[in-house]
Amino acid sequence: MKFLIATAVVLGIFLAQSRATDNIDINNSGNEGGSVSQNVNINNQDKIATINNLNGWKSWDSICDYGAGFAATRLFHKQICVITKINKDSFPSLSQLSAIAKDKKQISTNTPLRTYTVNPRRVNNMGVFGQHVEALCKGLPSYTAQEMPDNVGGFSLCHTGSIITILGINFCF
Repeated sequence: MKFLIATAVVLGIFLAQSRATDNIDINNSGNEGGSVSQNVNINNQDKIATINNLNGWKSWDSICDYGAGFAATRLFHKQICVITKINKDSFPSLSQLSAIAKDKKQISTNTPLRTYTVNPRRVNNMGVFGQHVEALCKGLPSYTAQEMPDNVGGFSLCHTGSIITILGINFCF
């Protein structure tokens, strides 16, 4: 009887952990033979998603901490970190992010494109954004970004060369 109870407990823990975490690997080949690899890890229990985009010098890492209400992106080619507040009305939810990643699409056609302007003033106190954002951005110049109102007439507020697109989010520098 004790063996059955112990087996049930171990099986229950295993099933709970597998439901709490989604790990998705996406490999895309570019038109010119290049290769982009993305890893999306979603921890539903802790309300955290990490996205790693491996593309040489254009690589980036993001963390979306839905519990703390902030997302951060580490841009390797700019050697900076950009932090945004998660606006629940416009930022992809954890379940949307999971669905997009499982469909292996970088941008959902149902998610409107949002533009964030990066503030020129460096962040002095990383602790206010939570431990996960602080860990991602540690040692890098970090900046906040503010969501801009919808583009008027469909025109972008940024020059094309200054946009970083992540899941329908543009960062304008």
